[in-house]
Amino acid sequence: MKRWNKKQNRKGFTMIELMVVVVVVGVLAAIAVPMYGKYVKNARVTEATAQMGEIITSAKAYAAENGDWPALGEGMLDAAPATDNFTYTVTGADGDATTDSYTVTATGTNSMAGVTVAITVTDVNSNGGAPVVSGL
Repeated sequence: MKRWNKKQNRKGFTMIELMVVVVVVGVLAAIAVPMYGKYVKNARVTEATAQMGEIITSAKAYAAENGDWPALGEGMLDAAPATDNFTYTVTGADGDATTDSYTVTATGTNSMAGVTVAITVTDVNSNGGAPVVSGL
């Protein structure tokens, strides 16, 4: 008759040990997934501000050469190229570039719906204030 040694036959993990691991992984996932979503949204807002910076730079170059902001009907500012996450609009005055201002607005689409980013440039020598973000 063979005697079984309990320590010798013990192989693998108990059910309790496995359940503890599952609970720990679940808690970590519950914390990490929402945080990841916030990081993704912030990265997409950065994408919008970069695109808006390109619009501002081109409008300032036009104003430096012509002494005036480009009119909304002159093509460059009519409709900035839309991306997967934002559409861009430009509103502003058409007058002396040193006194008039204009605003570039990015409106979220798809997963960024409800998010708006706006930058107002007061004159040709200004880069605009900090972006105003709403809806995050």
